[in-house]
Amino acid sequence: MRKYIYMFILALFPAISLMAQTEDAVYGYVTDEKTGETLPNATVVIKGTNHAVTTNAYGYFSLPKASVGDSLSAYYVGYQYATVTVKESRTDIHLMPLEVTLNEVTVSSESVFKRELTQPRMSHHHLASVDLSKSIPLFGNTDAIKTLQLLPGVSSAADGGTNLSVRGGSYDQNMILLDEATVYNPAHALGLFAAMNTDAVSSVDFYKGAAPAKYGGKLSSVIDMRMKEGNNQEFHGSASIGAVESRLMLEGPIVKNKASFMISGRKGYGIVAKKALEELDNDNNHAGDDINFSDYCGKLNWIINDANRLYASAYYSEDEFKYAIIRQDNKHTWGNKTGTLRWNHTFGDNKFSNLTLTFSDYDYIQKQERDRRRFSWEAGMQEWCAKYDMDTYMQNGSHLTYGGRLEYHHYRPGEIVPTTAESVIAPMRLAEKDMVLAGLYFGDEFKLGSRINLNAGLNVTLASKLGDDSKTYFCAEPRIAASYSLADNMSLKASYAHTAQYQHLLNNMALGLPTDIWTPADSKIKPQQADQVSLGLHSTVGEGHGFLSGVEWSVEAYAKLMHNIIDFKEGTDFILNPNLEEDVISGRGRAAGLETMISKNGTKYGIMASYTLSSAQRKIDDINYGNWYYAVYDQRHNLKINAHYDFNNRWTASANFQYHTGGRSTMPLAAFYAYGATMQIFTERNGYKMPDYHRLDLNVIYNFPKNDHRRVKQQLVFSVYNVYNRKNAYSVFASGDKENLSDIKGHMMYLYQCVPSITWRITF
Repeated sequence: MRKYIYMFILALFPAISLMAQTEDAVYGYVTDEKTGETLPNATVVIKGTNHAVTTNAYGYFSLPKASVGDSLSAYYVGYQYATVTVKESRTDIHLMPLEVTLNEVTVSSESVFKRELTQPRMSHHHLASVDLSKSIPLFGNTDAIKTLQLLPGVSSAADGGTNLSVRGGSYDQNMILLDEATVYNPAHALGLFAAMNTDAVSSVDFYKGAAPAKYGGKLSSVIDMRMKEGNNQEFHGSASIGAVESRLMLEGPIVKNKASFMISGRKGYGIVAKKALEELDNDNNHAGDDINFSDYCGKLNWIINDANRLYASAYYSEDEFKYAIIRQDNKHTWGNKTGTLRWNHTFGDNKFSNLTLTFSDYDYIQKQERDRRRFSWEAGMQEWCAKYDMDTYMQNGSHLTYGGRLEYHHYRPGEIVPTTAESVIAPMRLAEKDMVLAGLYFGDEFKLGSRINLNAGLNVTLASKLGDDSKTYFCAEPRIAASYSLADNMSLKASYAHTAQYQHLLNNMALGLPTDIWTPADSKIKPQQADQVSLGLHSTVGEGHGFLSGVEWSVEAYAKLMHNIIDFKEGTDFILNPNLEEDVISGRGRAAGLETMISKNGTKYGIMASYTLSSAQRKIDDINYGNWYYAVYDQRHNLKINAHYDFNNRWTASANFQYHTGGRSTMPLAAFYAYGATMQIFTERNGYKMPDYHRLDLNVIYNFPKNDHRRVKQQLVFSVYNVYNRKNAYSVFASGDKENLSDIKGHMMYLYQCVPSITWRITF
């Protein structure tokens, strides 16, 4: 009965807010002056007051306390701030991108950070397009996911890997959205590159604590990426050619000021990954090896009128992989597909709605072409989602968000079919699965007095596994975050969130592989759930403190308890196992940590450093005798430092250093003969600590002289990955002569050593 009460209460909120009356308000969009694109998470302030709001994910704002004659100032990182006088209720604010005036970059950044201090958002990072363009390039090109790895509380389980462990969670516990559609495998080339072209991304919102109420369904984090809308003023583009990949992005108006497009493509050669794996295996002929990847995306944006906008976007990625180190006759292909159709509508001057339809698909194919065992194995999953979101800005300054979603998931665990008439392989198909999920949410951001800001929300979900073994689960996910202003430049923040996850990734490795199998919660595997609390202190150093002026710093502590966390019995076979659920076992998890971050941006330089002290453990009755054991991605110490310096208008240098203590693995300790066979004694689950990891990357960028009569800008990027050629372990294993016990030894697999590269970039 309780679940229906929750659903009924949440269903009332839209009606209540629609009936709420407010006085006239000033509303509009904050946009890029040159491109017409909207700017999410920009700050809009009534000049001379402390009344301010932040634009939503679509660049929309509403200020009920503003009126005709007031002055509004808007701030966004990487843009000159602008002040306009309100002449009518609909007031759009256009910001000009900063290109040379670096002092103004610092001023704008400080203004945005000070606004962020008072926000009841914790463990949140917003990366604008300028942040992404200035991030440390990997092999000559920037990478949105890799940029997130530089933040505290975020780690990767393998050298060069893209999959993230956030605050002790596994990588499948991250919700990765591209224009609100789910991306299930975010990696290219076995994790070396992210599967999204950063040139086509306008912003990234990353939540690792109490995310807004509209997000539900994952335990650890939310990565919400938005594609560029397309320049509706004039045609532009960018391209790059490098040693490992090439990119192209084009954008421009279809109808000036009304409709625009953006298309992007990327082709990767996989040379770095291929060379690394060849060095591991010199005994085979690698002539037939192949590793390639590509991705494409596009977006259409149509401003119908002041109250209505339509967006349509699509994304496609594909990888091909064939290596002698695995088998000469195996070939793997996998890829993502997403589609989004979105309608924005404004009701009057204080209500904003968003109707979104999304589609996601992930599929995987393995082909074997050996003698008479020729077959193809295919697996995948699809997701369809319809959701409606509403923002209401109240006269008292409260910002209400509410809405609902309906999802349908279809899972294809695997099907094997012979590819020739002579094949001896018998066809086999695992039972397909379906899940329906319905949810409602409500959130409210408001002030208590002059110092306290609160954001409270509730997301409730009903998820039903369909079929003969049907099972329905209900979960309420409350969350609350608060900030208390200790001073103009310092705030204390705290948050709590309860989260639930109805999909499980069946894989016993910390690395994301194309053979990953997803399955819904059912009668045997319950939804995973987590409770997380966080406490932090955030501050910026004001003017008058010399070099320290403008320094931004934060300290956050967190503790997380997880329930129904899954693991697997020893010796579990994941390939075409019709009873895989029988090998899944569940228990508890716990994680805790202390995160610190400090940054400083000057007129010619920028530096950021982060350090995390953390622990991640699991406790499952059938593993390690029911005692606590470390998770594979447990890394006690994690230090990251990155910096850049502009020598002049031509030359810029940057460096990135990372250090963390080794992750965890299970390794044999000893071996003995018994009953004519060699037996091995292993450590406890993940009882072996891997060697410490550290790496230094350097980049030098040369900007060609700009021709005043042309818009073309050119760059050469010289990059060195792993400058001092550190052999960081990718994995560990045991091998040797089983007839000679003393010959059985442990080995470490190394992948990416020192890799120099050069990339040519052009924008026009």
